[in-house]
Amino acid sequence: MKIYDSGLLNVQHAKDVIDKDLERFIASWRQGYDPGSIEAIDAYCRIVLRGGKRLRGILAMQSYYAHGGTDDVVALGAARVLELMQAYLLVIDDIADRSDTRRGGPSAHRLIEAASVAADMRGDLVHYSQAQAVNAAQCGAHKASLELLQLPVSDLIARRALTSLHKNIEITGMGQMNDIYNEATNIILDEKAIERVLMKKSAYYTFVNPLELGACLAGKAMLDENLHTYAVDIGCTFQIADDLIGTFGVEAETGKSINDDIREGKMTLIAQHALANVDGSRRAMLRSVLGNTYATDDECDRVRAIMKATGAYDFASQRRDWYAEQAHVALMSVPDSDDDFIAFLDQLIDFVATRQS
Repeated sequence: MKIYDSGLLNVQHAKDVIDKDLERFIASWRQGYDPGSIEAIDAYCRIVLRGGKRLRGILAMQSYYAHGGTDDVVALGAARVLELMQAYLLVIDDIADRSDTRRGGPSAHRLIEAASVAADMRGDLVHYSQAQAVNAAQCGAHKASLELLQLPVSDLIARRALTSLHKNIEITGMGQMNDIYNEATNIILDEKAIERVLMKKSAYYTFVNPLELGACLAGKAMLDENLHTYAVDIGCTFQIADDLIGTFGVEAETGKSINDDIREGKMTLIAQHALANVDGSRRAMLRSVLGNTYATDDECDRVRAIMKATGAYDFASQRRDWYAEQAHVALMSVPDSDDDFIAFLDQLIDFVATRQS
């Protein structure tokens, strides 16, 4: 079965193909590492293989085919590049967020820490494990760039694609820095500051990046303006939904603790709205728990109750739905588009806005 047939990408088939390709790639790649680094590389690779929905890889493939690409090797290579980059960002994000779990299992630095303790290694093993996880993630990111440069496309197309990839990763990094700053500052932030993070950290990486990469690899110089707007709006929809799930979801479905974002002090639209619309005593309670890594489950439950009572949950839900509608409007304005591609992206809006994990 072809990955792309008669103008339509079979999503489940594409996911299966991506998973098998990553298994083959990692089996070959890890052979180049010696015993001093293999445990760290293996921890990174386990995050890659643990998977997820492969949304970014599938989006890049769909965009590549919809923009006129025909080579399955190029399409699958684009997905491989994005999944390696995704794992790179996740490993570092888990260290920044002090997250113990990722995709239903231990985070990479926790895997390395467990192995180093079992091996009775010397020194500060927490620091060692975090440093090794960062190094492994960086190796993964550089390998992703090399994989992109080895795809069977012209030099001009490869240069455009690599430029697009790193431009969008840079924007993602800026968003991440702003996100960390927002957690640490004592300034009362407005919703625009939070939504700038939504756009830079999430929208550009999760939607603009794969759609633009696919288009570049198919020979396009840039992404259509309306398609770019769609990508930003659905990206904001995606992240607000993710924040709602992260605080109010079901742990068995999400694979992460619903208290992580609270203990991290993640400054989401939910947290921002609650802080801006609560009285003195409850604001003090929010301030004392948000960002407290030792907050109890009961304290986290009380924070969720305040978020509900202040209307923060409803506010964030309404903003999620507003962005979803804006994404639909932008999508309907994309000129001369593949009908199946547009239908796929339109269905994705509803999936992103209503998902529970």
